[in-house]
Amino acid sequence: MNNAIAVMITLLYIVIVATLVIKKYNSVFVFLVSGMVILLIFAIIGGNSIMDDKTTGNAVIDVFAYAANAFKSNASGVGLTLMMVTGYAVYMSHIGASTKLAYLATKPLSKIKNPYIVLSMLFVIGTLLKMVITSHAGLAMLLMAIAFPILTSLGISKLSAATVMIMCGFVDWGPNDSSAIFAAENVVGMPMMDYFLTYQGKTASILIIICAVFLPIYLRHMDKKDVSDGISVSKADMPHDVSCPAYYAILPILPLVLITVFSFIPSINLDVVTANLLGLFFVFILELVRRRDRKEVTSDFSVVMKAMGNSFANVVSILIGAAVFAEAIKMLGGITIISNTLAAVKSAPIITMALMSMITFFAGMLLGSGNASWYAFGPLVPDVTAQMGVSTATIALPMQLSSGIGRCMSPVAGVVIAISGMAELDIMDIVKRCSIPAVVMYICNLVVSYSVV
Repeated sequence: MNNAIAVMITLLYIVIVATLVIKKYNSVFVFLVSGMVILLIFAIIGGNSIMDDKTTGNAVIDVFAYAANAFKSNASGVGLTLMMVTGYAVYMSHIGASTKLAYLATKPLSKIKNPYIVLSMLFVIGTLLKMVITSHAGLAMLLMAIAFPILTSLGISKLSAATVMIMCGFVDWGPNDSSAIFAAENVVGMPMMDYFLTYQGKTASILIIICAVFLPIYLRHMDKKDVSDGISVSKADMPHDVSCPAYYAILPILPLVLITVFSFIPSINLDVVTANLLGLFFVFILELVRRRDRKEVTSDFSVVMKAMGNSFANVVSILIGAAVFAEAIKMLGGITIISNTLAAVKSAPIITMALMSMITFFAGMLLGSGNASWYAFGPLVPDVTAQMGVSTATIALPMQLSSGIGRCMSPVAGVVIAISGMAELDIMDIVKRCSIPAVVMYICNLVVSYSVV
């Protein structure tokens, strides 16, 4: 196949798939079926097996065997990690521990008089909570109940306060984050904690500091502009506490603490799944001791199981479909041709990093999901970096972070839709207010990632 035609067909395929997802067709179905169709075409026309030496004996059946292997590997590997992390996080919300953590973390800030200093500090706290409450929408909705009233009670506009709630989740980071786990284990090929300490933690921390300085300056300017345009700012009441004990605030970060502590003990290898199981075991014992209704406590285990099931349906299934989609893109050959061309160009890693990160940034914005865009294009990174002779993390890190940043300015993102409804604001007004910080953070992400890696 001619190189130009291969590139055009590859790009056309990506555009068609993206268009279907944007039009609300089921993303898992689109990724999985479209990928299998491409693989079947190659199997029928070329007769070559995608399974190589592990072939079933028939090239067409091999396509289905490949899809089956995608189910097996993703469900038992990174998929199990994501399900366990989600189960623990949802249980923390169920018993009120997440709300207690957010309340105690933000309460002291209500005594500070300068509203934009409070805004900056609440933003930092929110980004730190993102390591524990990994769902962007879940974190933002929790902060809407706790931090949003603090900001609006100090005179900050609802639109700016809502922007902060969304931007608190702009960076998908930490040992419990699904996209970070995927980046470490499936793309870069290293233990999650090593990836976090070596690359992601440093980059994300710098980006958070930059955003903590930029956001109050930008939002103060926008609030003043709103006042000059005659838009009124109404103050809200302060948030309320929840009934669980104060020490419950420690529970959401327990797996993170365990992973961090045992990472410095070479004789013990504690993975994310085991850390979350240990955390669940401890919390259930604590709940059995504290609460009188033992049957109700044991029935709460179904909350964990249902959350894990929902995680499989909503997240792990995307991983499976995206794996087949990514393999189809490789078979079409366009990305390989582009990467080979870029490899011959001076400063190729910088250009490739910018282009690949731009893909996940805009995909996150268009699809409304950082995970969908990252899971779809992340698997292409090892082949691209191999052509250039650079570290996989050089391209993977900014790509992974860009997908979450793009989500912050997506009108179809669950977090934007949820916050617009809770704040009673127009979705496009929120998207416009978030767009400048998101674009600035995307640019900073490229610069910082290149410097760190």
